[in-house]
Amino acid sequence: MKLYKQDLLTLLISLFIFTGCENPDGIGLDVDPENAIEGKLIDTLTVRSSTVKEDSVRTANLPEYPIGYLNDPLFGPTDAKVAVSLDLPSETVNFGNSPILDSAVLVLKYSDEYTGDVNSRLMVEVGQLKERLTVSSNYFSNAEHAANPGTVGSKLTKVNLKDSVSIIQIVKGKPDITIKKASQLRIPLTASFIQSKFFDADTAHFKTNSAFNDFIKGLQIRVNKDLTSGAGGLATFNLADTASRVELYYRNQTGTTTDTTFMVFPINTGASAATIKHNYAGTPIETQLNTPATTYEVNYIQPLGGVKTHLTFPYLQNLKSLGNITINKAELVVQVESGTDIFSPAPRLFLYRTDIAEQRQLVPDVLLGISDASLAGLYLTATKQYKFTLTAYIQNLLNGKLDQYNTYISAVDALATNEQALSPSATTVSRVAIGSGSPTAPFKMKLNIIYTKVN
Repeated sequence: MKLYKQDLLTLLISLFIFTGCENPDGIGLDVDPENAIEGKLIDTLTVRSSTVKEDSVRTANLPEYPIGYLNDPLFGPTDAKVAVSLDLPSETVNFGNSPILDSAVLVLKYSDEYTGDVNSRLMVEVGQLKERLTVSSNYFSNAEHAANPGTVGSKLTKVNLKDSVSIIQIVKGKPDITIKKASQLRIPLTASFIQSKFFDADTAHFKTNSAFNDFIKGLQIRVNKDLTSGAGGLATFNLADTASRVELYYRNQTGTTTDTTFMVFPINTGASAATIKHNYAGTPIETQLNTPATTYEVNYIQPLGGVKTHLTFPYLQNLKSLGNITINKAELVVQVESGTDIFSPAPRLFLYRTDIAEQRQLVPDVLLGISDASLAGLYLTATKQYKFTLTAYIQNLLNGKLDQYNTYISAVDALATNEQALSPSATTVSRVAIGSGSPTAPFKMKLNIIYTKVN
């Protein structure tokens, strides 16, 4: 362990010395030329890459959920729907005598991401689940959560992540007021559903959350592709926010007095799950998945249990022929394929390795925290690139401190922690096509290595 820390210190000093230099072919300190330390650049090391299937995604208890339908001309159709459970209000449920419904709305607070046709109108539908979900279940994206036939609510809408909405808020004993809320999707629910499942239901169903969910089952939120215009789109929603809920507005008549009441039923994300389906039929992705041994000039990365890019560095050990060297800087540069960014590219990519048991592991540079924001897989708009610091990773592979098994690049949430980013992501929806490691790729990915010889 002591020797490892000494090697790490040497590496960090090297990074400090060399990363600020402007000429990588002749990197040196401002000292006597006879005593200068000179670095050499290698940017021709072979990188082999291929598109492979991503694992299914765990979708229980997420901070954000994907909903939508997108017929991507490059990636094919993706359908993401969500099954949610409801909780009882904090107060005792009592609808009073002969409640008269004014309106009922399922509110879904938008999160921060949308991909697709900005002009598309999505037909968002709400159905009632056939079976309830439970908190203890570990739901994955390939699991179905069936709904009863028909709908209990719907809305044809454009996705709007930015603009606030004006709603009427009931103030007991005073005139109602209009307030503004953060951008949200408000889906009207049918009066017949509210009447039968709330107003006319036995009060025993509202004693506990468990009894309530045994009765109500839950809601399925989906997009009807046949009633959606254009290519459609996928959006993320913050269903854990208190703004995401079912809102009931109704009246009670007591003698000559009319009372207007507002009651909310929050969404329980601990007992909610997403179902996500991709269809790659007829796409370049299908071709690559079916013939993985073939080299292609473009690779594909898609979240939501879609696809990722597999990397190997087959001739890395040939660097030993240079003698005893220190890797001062290693940087993988990935370029977005021209013409494929018809929708916004993934905001962040994440590079990780696997061990002998094929378990996902952070690369040493991430573990050491020496990868700054510009080199941590964030999308660089000006250059249409992603960059990854791999200095410690390449040094450890070269020195035999790590064995080279598999390296992958996946699409992850821009705000995910490194540990969260290791798992397949269901909280981001944007995809990207990148230049491969093929020598003939017009937008070839490159591993740039700056090294010095150690006497």
